[in-house]
Amino acid sequence: MLAAILTTFFFALSGVTGQRVAVRLGGIWGNMLRLLIAAMVLGIVVLILSPDSIRKEPFAWFFVSGLIGFGMGDVALFLAYERLGSRLTFLLNLCLAPLFAMLLEYFWLGNGVTIPIVVCAALILAGVTMAVRPGARSRQKVERRGNFWVGIVFAVMAGCGQGSGAVISRKAEEVAHEVGVAVTGVSAAFQRVIAGLVFAIVAVLIIRLIGKRELWENWRSPLDKKVAPWLFGAALFGPVIGVSFFQWALQSLESGIVLAVVATTPIVLMPMAAITEGDHPSRLAILGAVVAVTGVILLNLWA
Repeated sequence: MLAAILTTFFFALSGVTGQRVAVRLGGIWGNMLRLLIAAMVLGIVVLILSPDSIRKEPFAWFFVSGLIGFGMGDVALFLAYERLGSRLTFLLNLCLAPLFAMLLEYFWLGNGVTIPIVVCAALILAGVTMAVRPGARSRQKVERRGNFWVGIVFAVMAGCGQGSGAVISRKAEEVAHEVGVAVTGVSAAFQRVIAGLVFAIVAVLIIRLIGKRELWENWRSPLDKKVAPWLFGAALFGPVIGVSFFQWALQSLESGIVLAVVATTPIVLMPMAAITEGDHPSRLAILGAVVAVTGVILLNLWA
């Protein structure tokens, strides 16, 4: 249980640090640098501890999973951070991801939809709707840039990427089992992050080559002392430390319990966002977050 609680804490830290990176470096540039650092750290760990865990059969599936989850999903996540702040972005991302995962499993794997799942989905959507209502927005000015509702779209895209990537990742683990390869959580994260990094680099190149100058001319150096701590925090807290504790939790507890605990991350993140971003949610926003998170917790316990 300790590992699941620590996962929640570090995922929340990755949210608030990621938001600061997105605002100060720009979502596209900041996300690429974050994934570059994470890939380097994870690569060193895999090279030392489990160099034989990478085989071409499961790697192909992990790569596709990473393109969708760490690639499309994280680019959208950081673009949402700029516009919404970490609290709303993480709430939409984490609470909508299970719904997108279920949709993919329904159309791809033929998994059925039960009444409890429908009830949970309704709770999640109701809670998210309450949290994003204009009257539920922060009472204090938060460092953001860009259109609020465009940020909502990006946060929904991030949830789609995370949920879909998780389903494909499970397929990769099945393929690894079939070919007799033991893939650790860190190794799986590394293979997925590599794909996400490729996607992020392509996004940066596109912005530089065909994008408007104002989209990239203010990108700052990652060595800037006002940015570097947030950047390294965003890189380490989520893809490296958070994922490691998450895999540890899955080894010692049932997955439904682990996911239910981790689903409370948006609630844990609220006081952090209030301190780092000045984002003080209204009572309606807090109630909406509790309703949505309750739906995710029940979904993980019932599904």
